[in-house]
Amino acid sequence: MRFELLTLGGSKFAGTAASVQLTTVDGEIGILPHHESLVAQVIGGPVVVKVPGGGTEIFATFGGLLEVEKNVVRLLADEADHAEELVAEEIEAALARAKELRATAKDKHELARAQEQIDRQAVRLGVARMHRRIRPQRPTSQQ
Repeated sequence: MRFELLTLGGSKFAGTAASVQLTTVDGEIGILPHHESLVAQVIGGPVVVKVPGGGTEIFATFGGLLEVEKNVVRLLADEADHAEELVAEEIEAALARAKELRATAKDKHELARAQEQIDRQAVRLGVARMHRRIRPQRPTSQQ
């Protein structure tokens, strides 16, 4: 099946997928070739794309709209970060800053913005850690 991950910044993935896993407002969903037509709201979390040949691509997304039709899966999202672009140490620092903002929020608007940043960074950190666990280990050269 064809999978497309489209953001406001452009295409993050367009190609053949053996399966796609993500989370909708109704729970986790796995999509395989020839899935029935579907439109669903996606919530923040990892999008795991298994590609033919055994590879895996992982993205952190922060919600969007999923459309499945005629063996084409399309995810429209405001933002998506590829796991390889994520640096856990930087995300942990951003998460700490967001928690500080939440602790010092002066009103409900500041509190909501801080919580949104915490949620976003938590998704990114989870994807970075997931990527670190599943990426293939490269053999080390011995001399």
